[in-house]
Amino acid sequence: MMQIMSVLNYITWNVSPFIYEGEHFAIGWYGTLWTLGLIGMLITLLITFKHDGVPTQYALITFMVSLVSVIFFGHLFQGLFYEWYYTADEPLRLFGTDWHYRNYYFEHPLMFLTFNHGGFASHGCVLGVLITGGICSKLFKCDRWYPTDRAMMGLFWVAVAVRIGNLINNEICGIETTLPWGFCFGEETFPRHPSQIYEILSYLLAMGVAWWLFLKKEGGQYRGMLSGVIMTIVLLLRIMIEFVKMPQMAIEQKWVLLMGQWLSIPFAIYSVWLLFYSLEQGKQTNLVPFTQIARTGKKKE
Repeated sequence: MMQIMSVLNYITWNVSPFIYEGEHFAIGWYGTLWTLGLIGMLITLLITFKHDGVPTQYALITFMVSLVSVIFFGHLFQGLFYEWYYTADEPLRLFGTDWHYRNYYFEHPLMFLTFNHGGFASHGCVLGVLITGGICSKLFKCDRWYPTDRAMMGLFWVAVAVRIGNLINNEICGIETTLPWGFCFGEETFPRHPSQIYEILSYLLAMGVAWWLFLKKEGGQYRGMLSGVIMTIVLLLRIMIEFVKMPQMAIEQKWVLLMGQWLSIPFAIYSVWLLFYSLEQGKQTNLVPFTQIARTGKKKE
């Protein structure tokens, strides 16, 4: 159970990772939250497509493509960037330097095709959504930013759900802190920054801004604006939040920045460029790709 503001002036966090745990069967919070996040993504796509008068089947196709892309690239990035471990075995010689680290997925490449081992890196999930836009634009014969923007709005419900799951599982914790909202995870006797909650708040902020732009400022009619806003807010805050996070791999302890920051920097640069590009392009009166579909329910040949 969680004990708020104990006499030691921190929050004791000791929540079971299981909703139900039986002798032969268990239901975990993490998997359940992943599923709820995907449902949130689907609902977001249905709402935003309906808002533009686009038939439901196009939202469903976008969701299915997003589902495959997000899972594949999220898992791929996890394997490529977050599965390095230290070994005392004979080191590799790279550029005249002894390299004592190995990658589990490089040693077992077939593991890239499995999804029951390891996690899903958020940067890979973002790349998956960007690729989804390209695929759907070919399928629908529309501007790539229409499905991309709406899938990006849906993705961050998945991100919120996953970080809640990380919090419940005591994963991706922060460094030690004396702040009153520090969390004492599990059996630990000292509080840490609840970095999972910091990231959740950044996602909610980004989503709030994106929905405000979409509903009040016709942000959905600007090419890439919604994606640019979401990624810019989340990635810039992610870079800052990483300063109070524990390294996820031993190799990161020797680095100036953590892996999450190195991965965030190019995405953040791209997202800022995307914002300027969107503003330069201006409002697109024909951005809703299915103008003919929205009116007649039939695809324009």
